[in-house]
This record gives sequence, structure tokens and C-alpha cells, in this order.
Amino acid sequence: MVGDVESNGQPASMVDDVYSSLLLAIVEARLGAGTPLSQNKLASRLGVSRTPVREALLRLERDGLVQRLPESGFAVATITSDEVHEACDLLDVLDTYVYRRAAQNLSRADLGDLLELASNLVDSAESGDADAWRDADQRYHAVVMEAARNRFVAQSLQQTRRRVQRFWLQKPHFDGRLRICSQDHVTLAQAMLDDDAELLAQTVHAHIERLRINVLDRLESAGSLLPVADPLAVVARQQTPGETADGY
Repeated sequence: MVGDVESNGQPASMVDDVYSSLLLAIVEARLGAGTPLSQNKLASRLGVSRTPVREALLRLERDGLVQRLPESGFAVATITSDEVHEACDLLDVLDTYVYRRAAQNLSRADLGDLLELASNLVDSAESGDADAWRDADQRYHAVVMEAARNRFVAQSLQQTRRRVQRFWLQKPHFDGRLRICSQDHVTLAQAMLDDDAELLAQTVHAHIERLRINVLDRLESAGSLLPVADPLAVVARQQTPGETADGY
């Protein structure tokens, strides 16, 4: 709404723009774990004052994607192996619930469309078209989440996925993971269409276990940091709040 402001008097749209810019860079793994986030540099790069930058960083801190440094300042949050296990345990439970609810609420025609969308994911993964894959993945999960009809579960899933997905998204072997992930989406859609609750739960569990193993491997190899001279160069101003695909 025009004229909306944050509690500090800053236009809400400006804070949202900065928040979206940083969120996108973090969840797409362009800003690696541990990257220092200079408020001055970010303000200069995004063409805003320090205040909306700080408000955006505080929001990202509440999301668990940014952490405050002991000597003041912020950095992209790291994640421990215990947190990976806790997050994946939660994803296993919530995703199983979401797919079961969606299967109950979607018509057979809708489930057929979902299966076709999952097939598009496989095609995009095989052809190496990452943009098409992200678009299809986002639409797939949007259908499932909307059909589950539980906004509290949706919010919890989104926040938890973001905390771990950024490690899974990094190379190497990303392309191979996309193919396996896409086939999981096909299996899930088919299980929903066949009303096979057991296969649904098994596929979700296997899906999350691969995520768990991949993220733990990334942490063990210490490959999650972004080794570039100017890490904030990857941040670009987003004019409108954007969402990234939450699937994996």
C-alpha cells in the first residue's frame, strides 16, 4: 500500500527491496556462509541509506539466514551439523503432511497436471536448462502448498528450507542432484494420483535424506564459503520482492 512505512519511518517498499535482494543472493548461494555484510557497502551498492539495510538484515536474522557478529556487524549465517539434522527431521515430517493433504484436496485432473509439471522438471534437468527447471519447480511446489491449505506449515517449511537449501544448491554435482530430485517429484505426483500414502512417505523420506547427506558433505568439506575478493558484488537491487524456488 502506498505510504506504508516500517516502524523506523522507512518506506516499507525500500526495506522489502533490500530484503529481497539479500534473500535472493543468500538462498541462491551467491553469498556464502560466513560472508561479512557491511552495511555501508551494501547501502552504497543498492543505492539506499544504511537504515533500510539494517532493517533488512534484522529481518534476515529473524529468518535464521544472517547472524550478528560479536564485534558488531552481520554475516551470512553458518549452520552446524546438529542444525542440519534438526531441520531435515522437521522437513521430513512437514513435507509428508503437506503431500498427504494436497493429495486429498486436489482433483484427479489437477494431479494429472502436477504429474505433467513434474515431467517438465525431468526434461529441464536432462537438458540442463536451469531457468526452466527453477520455474517448473516453483510452480510445482506452489500447487502442492496451496492445496495443503495450512499457512502455518507453509511458513515453517519455507523458512526451514531456506536455511539448508542454499548449501544444497552449490556446485559441484548440482546437475546430477537435479535429475534425481526431478524424478522424486514425478514419483511423488504419481503416488498422490494413485493414493499410495506409503510410497509418498517413503519418497519424501528418501528425498530429505539425500538433502541431509549432501549438506553435511558440504559442511565437512568446508566448501560453503564463497571465496571471492568482493563477495558483495553479487548483490543486485530487486525492485519488487521476489521469491525463489523452495524445492529440492
